[in-house]
Amino acid sequence: MGKLNNHKLHLNVYFIIINIFSYFVLTGVNITTTKPVSMKRSYDMHFRDAAVNGWNGLHPKMVKFALYKQSQEVVYIVFNGTGTDLTSWFARDRILASSYSDLTATNAFNYFSIQGHDNGLHLERTFFINQHYGGCDADLGNVVVVEHDGDCDWDHQPRYPQFLYSDLNAADFWNRRMFGRADYLAIFIYN
Repeated sequence: MGKLNNHKLHLNVYFIIINIFSYFVLTGVNITTTKPVSMKRSYDMHFRDAAVNGWNGLHPKMVKFALYKQSQEVVYIVFNGTGTDLTSWFARDRILASSYSDLTATNAFNYFSIQGHDNGLHLERTFFINQHYGGCDADLGNVVVVEHDGDCDWDHQPRYPQFLYSDLNAADFWNRRMFGRADYLAIFIYN
């Protein structure tokens, strides 16, 4: 990422059973402003820098979404953050760089948003980057936070929320269950 060492606000999501979308957008519960000293999954509170509440005043130039497994970055997407709000930065037409070859501003996606797919009943997939729905076996995507059990085999996880990512250099069929499970999600703001 080169010289992105300007002022950084770290928003690190650690495992805890809450709705990640509500936590990020609505500030949720179980939040601490005490920055953790390590990135272990054992924290019982989420770190959320209070400055994120004043997003517009931060004037972000870039926003980096990243997933980590065993303290190693396994997925990254850098977005153009200019003129965005708390949720609009996470959009395909704002992609500047990515660890995936198929995440481009011109590729087609049926879901590409923080809110993702929530049918209000039993399906909630947030921070969802998905290219195709075609029945569970044909669901093709890159990244998702599965908030709770759902309709497809790939929604059935050992615990929730679950940070899933294609372990390929591109989207994969979720029901193949060849995806990776990240320990935490982090969002970095560069201004």
